[in-house]
Amino acid sequence: MTDDEQVELANEIAVDEDMDEQLEDMSLEGRKAALKQARWNVFLFLGIAAILFGFALFPMPFGADYDDFTNSAEKEIGYIWGLPIPGDDFTDVPVTISIDVINPPTDSDVLLGAYLIQADDCQSNLGEFTPVARNGSGHTHHYQVTKDTPSAGVTYDFEFDVDPASYCMIVQYVDSDGNNLGDANSDMKVNGKMWPNQIFAGVLGLCCALLSIFAFIGAQKYGETVRSMLEGTDETTESKVLSEISKDKIAVGPAGAPPSGPTGGPTSGPPGAPAAEVEQNEPVAEEVTEGTGEIFEETDNGYYFKIYADGTYAQSVYVKSEDGSFSAYEE
Repeated sequence: MTDDEQVELANEIAVDEDMDEQLEDMSLEGRKAALKQARWNVFLFLGIAAILFGFALFPMPFGADYDDFTNSAEKEIGYIWGLPIPGDDFTDVPVTISIDVINPPTDSDVLLGAYLIQADDCQSNLGEFTPVARNGSGHTHHYQVTKDTPSAGVTYDFEFDVDPASYCMIVQYVDSDGNNLGDANSDMKVNGKMWPNQIFAGVLGLCCALLSIFAFIGAQKYGETVRSMLEGTDETTESKVLSEISKDKIAVGPAGAPPSGPTGGPTSGPPGAPAAEVEQNEPVAEEVTEGTGEIFEETDNGYYFKIYADGTYAQSVYVKSEDGSFSAYEE
């Protein structure tokens, strides 16, 4: 393919620079918008995850005071929600009851007991459920008791894991058999906490945390692309077309053979004299004889070839004298 054909091909594949820049700018702006959106997604999902984790770890409080009529501290906790999976498992809702002992009974064998009875109506007779709770049968009624006699001014904690249901709390001063030893002079303060959102909010928070990780990975990829485009590593359409044309020109080579040099050089010369051919890219020392237009080309060995004005070579090899004149070499 000749140079003229290459020029015609380049004209046929002419590229609108304004349109190319517009497409490139749109692509860059789109990348920037995607990068910004991905970064916002990272912060959004992280924020939602933080809120959900905080909601899962935030307890719902309740409390009760000592009642002189029942000689106990009772509280209708209400419905504790959670995953409806019966039995003792990791989905149970944690409940903590903290009891501040103010004035315990004077009996020597007095203990502190706490009940969590599963019942819809705490105003009904719960006495039938307390023996069941003390025997520890099933996972519906719960009972815990201290091992030592409670002391005034000391706080005692009881921790329960319960299934989702409605519960009633009863805290009493009891003996080793569970009988109520409280009297009108006894006193206590009960504070409780429960975490019913632990499973729901925890699982959702974990999902949001994973989504934020994926969003962060996407933001990193978009960021690398935007940086590469801003640094100019991405070629425009025009540069790609011109690059392909240049490759074609290099593959085809120059149009036509190179012009032939002067012929008719000397056929023989002194021993050790170089041949008349001279490499194309090798510089040659030339001296011009004034008035005649003759040129003497110097060789590597100090000899000269004589070139006439018409470009033909003399059939002798010349040497240069000290006064600058040239004479034919004689063996």
